[in-house]
Amino acid sequence: MNYTHLNAATLLVLLTAFVATAQDNANLPNGYTAVASLDKAGEKGPALKVIQGQPLTFPGVAAPMDKAYADNKSVIVQVTGLDTKEDYVLALTWWDADDKGRTQSVYMGPSAAAMSCVLPATVAKAFFADKSTWATMLLPVQPAAIVDGTALVEVRREAGRNAVLSSLQVLCKTDKEARKKLLIVTGDDYPGHRWRETGPELAGILRKDPRLEVSITESPAFLGSPLLGHYDAVMIHFKNYSDRLPLGEPVWKGLREYMEHGGGMLIAHFGCGAFQEWNDFVQISGRVWNPKFRAHDPYGPFDVSIVDHDHAITKELPDFSTADELYTCLDGPTPIHVLCTAVSKGDQKPYPMGFVLEPGKGRVFHCTLGHDVNALRSEGTRALYLRAALWAVGLPNS
Repeated sequence: MNYTHLNAATLLVLLTAFVATAQDNANLPNGYTAVASLDKAGEKGPALKVIQGQPLTFPGVAAPMDKAYADNKSVIVQVTGLDTKEDYVLALTWWDADDKGRTQSVYMGPSAAAMSCVLPATVAKAFFADKSTWATMLLPVQPAAIVDGTALVEVRREAGRNAVLSSLQVLCKTDKEARKKLLIVTGDDYPGHRWRETGPELAGILRKDPRLEVSITESPAFLGSPLLGHYDAVMIHFKNYSDRLPLGEPVWKGLREYMEHGGGMLIAHFGCGAFQEWNDFVQISGRVWNPKFRAHDPYGPFDVSIVDHDHAITKELPDFSTADELYTCLDGPTPIHVLCTAVSKGDQKPYPMGFVLEPGKGRVFHCTLGHDVNALRSEGTRALYLRAALWAVGLPNS
């Protein structure tokens, strides 16, 4: 579904569902329920109050994204009624809807004097089909950010007209099942890659295993957050364009440290094209998109052959057929271990479709399959991604 072209009525229904319950929105972690939002306090427990910021309306923008809170310095929200024995995640949405060059960061803490940066400075938007759109970030609440049941959340202006906050809600874990946590990171891509469709499809694939808690965040800047360590694995499901979504040293440093400390990572499809401005990404990803190479065969059917039948990901996984883009554009010197290949119709050569590497103490699975929702409905592709997710978080295949 192309959210940038929805009419106001349909958009209102979607955003209302977003606020009502976590289970109605694929971005939000399974096992959590929305218990409070800016415009609706919970019946008991957490409540939100804007203590710095004034209402702002964006003319010509469809409801409810036409409304926001704004301040020349920062928008600050007080969250009360928190219990340090509970698990909370904040779902924060913003949008530089009138394109005023807003770059923002997010801070969290128990008081104004004890705030820590939980999202480094980034543009206040995402990009879908080459158009600006809202971005929703998921921010786990650490116990240290809560004192006497209260925490503060600050959206800080770094550049642009002012700071804006479109929505904020508190999610609480309600089913109490212990799960490994996996975060899909998206928010930008080539216009033919419709991440607002494929992201939820990938999340649905991974949630088939009840041992996984899966979330989607729409800001690659989160990879530079100290909260990244909350997750057992992350999935790179974006290709950022540095002229509109620049990423820098905080993200590079965050990813390096995450892998050095044993984090898991999956790279999906054109994730190989992420971080073109960062030469060292190939050390983590194993291979990267080389725009000088032939990109891929025309979208269509081909067979994927398992070449390692002993690895945990591909053990007992049969060869399979799919309809997808067969990538021939990967490049790089980093040693990799290939699990499956496919033969290009263009040159009759085999190319890796899925491979692994272990930088630092981390685990990386890199797969070029998954151009669109139909490609992700191949049973073989689905099994490959689910098995890889389990391997990345340290769980055995069930």
